[in-house]
Amino acid sequence: MKRAVALLSLTVLAAACAGPARPPAELSGLWSAGPAACAAGVGVRFTADAIEVIYEDETQTLFDHPRYKLESSGESFRVRITYELPQVTGGARVAGAHGVLVLARQPDGGLAPVAHSIVDARTGSARMRIADDPAVQALTLAPCGAHPWREDLRGRT
Repeated sequence: MKRAVALLSLTVLAAACAGPARPPAELSGLWSAGPAACAAGVGVRFTADAIEVIYEDETQTLFDHPRYKLESSGESFRVRITYELPQVTGGARVAGAHGVLVLARQPDGGLAPVAHSIVDARTGSARMRIADDPAVQALTLAPCGAHPWREDLRGRT
């Protein structure tokens, strides 16, 4: 029994130290609001460490330390992204809540949020947001450049 507990503890510790989860391959590259923003190199990049907004001369973090979980791929692509809420100066040391964002492939080959909620693990409460949610505007995106969602089987658009 002690051996099983030690092995389980070691497995949990290894998983915690393994580093951030990489986003699904479908989210690679720059995503933007439209062709003009793509041409300017302005958009959103999904990385293992953060979801970042890329501007011409700076980068800002939208969500830090996201955890990606692919729910479905292909035509019905959906990814669940769990992120920690930012620490506010002078606020609580531990947020106690986290955000959950679900992005889905759109018929036009873009990506858009279909759900966004804030979950408080201490109380079990959840606040669902989609109407007037700034995340909807910031994360309704199209891929910049060549992307499998924009190409047919032979690689032509």
